[in-house]
Amino acid sequence: MKHRTSQIIYLFTVFSALVHIGPIKAENPIVLHFAGDVTLANHFERFVDDDYDYPFRKFKWFADADISMINLENPLTLNGSPREKLFNFKALPQYVKTLKAGGVDIVTLANNHIYDFSELGLRNTLTALDEVNIKYVGAGRNLKEARKPVIFTIDGIHIAYLAYYGLGKHSNSQPAETYASGTAMRSLQFIREDIRSLRKNVDFIIINFHWGLEKQNIPQESQIWFAHQVIDYGADLIIGHHPHVLQGIELYNNRIIAYSLGNFIFGGNSRTYEETAVLSIKIDPQQIIPYQTEVQPVIVDHWQPRKADEHATVQVMDSLRTYSSVFAQSIFEN
Repeated sequence: MKHRTSQIIYLFTVFSALVHIGPIKAENPIVLHFAGDVTLANHFERFVDDDYDYPFRKFKWFADADISMINLENPLTLNGSPREKLFNFKALPQYVKTLKAGGVDIVTLANNHIYDFSELGLRNTLTALDEVNIKYVGAGRNLKEARKPVIFTIDGIHIAYLAYYGLGKHSNSQPAETYASGTAMRSLQFIREDIRSLRKNVDFIIINFHWGLEKQNIPQESQIWFAHQVIDYGADLIIGHHPHVLQGIELYNNRIIAYSLGNFIFGGNSRTYEETAVLSIKIDPQQIIPYQTEVQPVIVDHWQPRKADEHATVQVMDSLRTYSSVFAQSIFEN
């Protein structure tokens, strides 16, 4: 966790869009950042090589926030047995320095690539993250560890993170078991139990889901139903990823559901330019719900994110408004 400064100030220009405002009265609210898929492999490795500071050189938001989170979609390992599947990703363990230098505090490992190099690849990932004190959720050496929350305490407010992926075992999914490593399965029973065990002891619960259809900007009806169930169980914020594109952001019972944050630094393909967004949440320690939500458009040029220019900002925000129009209420209508 980062040391808090006396005040965190955001300038709301065309480059950052405030879209849902809660009654933030605190001079120093708790600031959380979320970004989408990160794969430090393949094309990323060939371009970046050993310039570990390169990816975040023009992007300091993560370092300035209280807690910043990404979806780490590759094991950090030099070895391990590749799974029989279409795409297998692994990244050099030393790229954990890139995440640390960029201000990443926590990653979700609940995704379809973290087990690409089997149990050894996952274990090496956990070791690499532990060595630089980057927290992780959603995967582990057994089911208990995969479901274990990470809890940060800031200004007396306890903030819990959980993550889930997969509905069963297949080539892209290795659910953790009592004595076997893998990811925390996206089971309503697990999620309900985990939220209930946390609710009396924490103030804010964040759930990550790796889900949905790739390249689709609208979530499935089953996802919307599922997300509403999870909010009704007591979750305060849902963050989604996997489609590799942005999806809409719903407002449901004064809670935010970001169905997909798209790609962030994604070296799994050769595309050198992305327009995407970072989701920022501000929490008033005196009145946690409702909280303040900000969408910050981002350009990623050759796997290096930076604040979007005016044209890209308009493109991203217009797209998100369109994608969010399918919901009964979105952050753009509050």
